[in-house]
Amino acid sequence: MKKFLPLILICFVQNTFSQHKEPTIKSDPDAVVNSSKNNSRVDSQPEFPGGPEALYNDFIKNNYRMPIVKNLKGKVYVSFMVETNGTLSDIKILRDIGYGTGEEAIRVLKLSPRWTPAKRNNKYVRWNYSFPITVKGIDSAESLEFYNRNNNNPIAEVVREDEENQVYNTAGLEVMPEFPGGQEALERFLKDNYKNPQKDLKGRVYATFIIEKDGSLSDIKILRDIGYGTGAEAIRVLKLSPKWSPGKQNNKVVRVLKAIPIAVD
Repeated sequence: MKKFLPLILICFVQNTFSQHKEPTIKSDPDAVVNSSKNNSRVDSQPEFPGGPEALYNDFIKNNYRMPIVKNLKGKVYVSFMVETNGTLSDIKILRDIGYGTGEEAIRVLKLSPRWTPAKRNNKYVRWNYSFPITVKGIDSAESLEFYNRNNNNPIAEVVREDEENQVYNTAGLEVMPEFPGGQEALERFLKDNYKNPQKDLKGRVYATFIIEKDGSLSDIKILRDIGYGTGAEAIRVLKLSPKWSPGKQNNKVVRVLKAIPIAVD
């Protein structure tokens, strides 16, 4: 009997673990998971405006900034709650591939427009939604793609909790934000204040920032630099910027996302 006891225990442990299902992200990486502890069924699933194609091909593609890490490939798995008013809450990363890919997914999802919420018995209900974001690392030259896209094509109007915080792209904006004195004054400001970190270094630094309703700059980011602290210097200079004339849409002052190149010479 003593000889059989270890064997019985091993069989019990194996049986217990065999009943445990692996997370969906491992068993089916491309699956979309919709669930709620309080509602096992819904009449209609939550949906991004325009459907899954708009979510992946427009919103994610236009807003997710791929990491500047050559040959990096993988998926970031995200989970969030679609609230009854269509906003997203409790955004979490189930798994990422490092290099800030998870943090970037959270940043983008916080920009999401309101979804059509799930319905059950003709009432809107909260619903947990999970899906993967395919990530492909790029080299520094490819990061210009975001710069060009940002300046030539409109991105989705961004909603953060309420319409008062929408962020617009410059494309299609009724009244563009403007540096005091115009474009020439902006170029002069950058030239007078930017200090080349290294002698004889030449190139361009590409930066993005949000022009707030009061004309101040926020969320300053570097898309591409040429090393040697050139990106950090660009951020330092942009933080010195005087307030801009803010952009306008429908006769209202709005927040605007803008991208600019800064010459290093």
